[in-house]
Amino acid sequence: MLQRGCAARAGTRTMRAFRMRAASTITKAGEASKPEGSAAFGGIHLGGGEASEGSFFYRHLVPFGMWTAVSLNVAAFFSSGDEGVQILLHLADFAEPILAPGTPKDRLTERLERVARGAPLNDSLKLALAETPNLIPRLLDIADGTAPDVPLTARNHAAKIIEYVCASPDAARLVLEREEYLRLVRIVADPHASLYRRKILGSALCNLAAVPEAVPRLGAAGAIGALHDLQESSASVRRQKVKITLQRLASSLSTQPEGSLASLPERERGLIRDYAEAEAEAAKQPLHALRSTLIESGVLLYLHTAAGGAAWGFFESLREGVGRAALVQNVVRTSLVTCFVPILLVGGVVSAYNRFNKATDSVEHKFGLYFAAALAMYPSGRLLQWVESFAPLWLGGHIVGFGSFLSWTLYTESDLLKNDRDLQLAERSKR
Repeated sequence: MLQRGCAARAGTRTMRAFRMRAASTITKAGEASKPEGSAAFGGIHLGGGEASEGSFFYRHLVPFGMWTAVSLNVAAFFSSGDEGVQILLHLADFAEPILAPGTPKDRLTERLERVARGAPLNDSLKLALAETPNLIPRLLDIADGTAPDVPLTARNHAAKIIEYVCASPDAARLVLEREEYLRLVRIVADPHASLYRRKILGSALCNLAAVPEAVPRLGAAGAIGALHDLQESSASVRRQKVKITLQRLASSLSTQPEGSLASLPERERGLIRDYAEAEAEAAKQPLHALRSTLIESGVLLYLHTAAGGAAWGFFESLREGVGRAALVQNVVRTSLVTCFVPILLVGGVVSAYNRFNKATDSVEHKFGLYFAAALAMYPSGRLLQWVESFAPLWLGGHIVGFGSFLSWTLYTESDLLKNDRDLQLAERSKR
């Protein structure tokens, strides 16, 4: 036993010596093969040679090539499945079942659901739907219950399609020219109609009111009274968008010639006066126009995130007991980052993407858009590293800023936090 143990220890010492001699030989061979005048800095050989080329290749070209391949697959996946483009390219396959009175319920609901999903994604699709003969009247028939034996879900989808169509200025002008807006006003004013669909079509009227030539027509049709009654019918359908539209529409109508509204009932003229006076009173407040612009454009979010960044930088500086110069630096840098990062990502990248996405009408254009968007995200890792080194407190500042914005939307009962689920559930329970 003792002899076997000695032999094992001797073998171990021999193998250790062999490995050390082999490692020494490899090191010397590597140093001998290094080009003269070369130097290593940060793991990259500056004197040229294969090591320098290999380092650049593996550190830069390979990751970029892999990201390019990923971007190509992302673009192929999303462009082939874009709902708006697919419906636009095969519009007849969707319009014919909707227009046909005898379409089975399931197929009618499926066609309407897909169009309702695709319409907000493409501006050309909205215009094409408005230009399709008899399609808007058919959707109104389905939405208000005139079309018999149509499922509730199909009626809701039809109302959503009309809302999206009216959001396009060109499509809205067609609705005005064909006087299809008159039925919209009647449905919204009908107290016996579905509250959910009245709310959706009321939003469609607000979209129409954004077109200048619609103002006198909507006023003469009694849109002020219809939207007012909708707002007063239930707190669940009350929206700031409708209130702002009522005041602005009434203010514009009050500047019309006196005889243009003479045929309206006294109640309607009284509502126009009341809302016009409310708008005039609000306009007297300081920064009224600026405040409305901030709320509607979303710029208010950036102000909250900037203030949140400043507050977090100040709090953390006090907690760590840093000097005045470091405190000012933390406050300023964190505020700048928490302001401009949302502006860049939300206000810049997302807004530009949505605008170009709605304007592209073919699979090839969608592929180019998605590929460019995915490829442009490649430098984001380096950008975040720079942000982290410039303002280490930026993440906490964003949390404080978004929390402040959420609290403000709760306090002001913003439309951003309201949904229609309760209305839909209440409508289903009645049936």
